[in-house]
Amino acid sequence: MAAPPAHHHAPAPHASARVDGLEHAVTRAINRIRRRHGLPALHLSRRLSRVASWHSFDLLSHGFLSHSSSNGTPFYSRIRHAVPARAVGETLIEFHGNCSGRRIVRYWMHSPPHRAELMSPAYRRVGVGRGSYRGATVVTADFASG
Repeated sequence: MAAPPAHHHAPAPHASARVDGLEHAVTRAINRIRRRHGLPALHLSRRLSRVASWHSFDLLSHGFLSHSSSNGTPFYSRIRHAVPARAVGETLIEFHGNCSGRRIVRYWMHSPPHRAELMSPAYRRVGVGRGSYRGATVVTADFASG
């Protein structure tokens, strides 16, 4: 995706952004698959969801898709700054138009590295956030141990 002109950056999310329907749907779909494989459900963390949401907006406003922030901060530093955790992980997806939570998780499950994140027994918490701008949407899922 090409970077938008500097004067057309995506709007930043409000600091107290709430988890919406898509984020809940992604979390439910992840937990449904984890239960089928005998793994514990992940608890939805509002703090992790805020971190994930900020990352999604950061990526959109700078026109790239990466696990590092636009300032070079790696995902594990971003997540551990928000919550204490020994194990952390992240998955991302960018799409145009509409996409359901189930479909997003299905895409991740068909990618071995993303599937490994979703199915890691080390994680106990998840935060899901999305950003949308000019028809593009980025969904970030951040994972942390207990």
